Amino acid sequence: VFAYPSLTKRGSKADSHNLVFRREREQTSFSFYLESEWTGGQRVNKAGEGLLQVWKRQIQQLHRVSSEVAAAIIAAYPSPLLLQKAYSECRTESEKVSLLSDLLIRRGEGITSTTQRVGPELSKRFYFLMHSCDPEVILDSSV
Repeated sequence: VFAYPSLTKRGSKADSHNLVFRREREQTSFSFYLESEWTGGQRVNKAGEGLLQVWKRQIQQLHRVSSEVAAAIIAAYPSPLLLQKAYSECRTESEKVSLLSDLLIRRGEGITSTTQRVGPELSKRFYFLMHSCDPEVILDSSV
């Protein structure tokens, strides 16, 4: 039987939460998920520090978007508002769909580093993610 420690004014709820978290982690077959850095969320202070990391995590939630791809998008558009603004400045739908396609993705470091472009497929998926009002829209044609 699990018993909660006695609660004091300082840190009591956090301590009991950590004990429950550890117990759940030990009992689940998905401990890798509970220990992931993604489960802790991202702290954002009043000055806005941490927002860039939140934006990067949001981008990476799209299927087949690596941290390198997210970094390329963030380098060009450091916030969702700036990306929305860029989309609104495009004159045609095809410009909007291909807005991100020429962004360079850098992989690796030094002489083994490579670059490639985001490409039209991912650019199109990202456009639909940002603009679709249809909850049933399929963002990945390979699924």
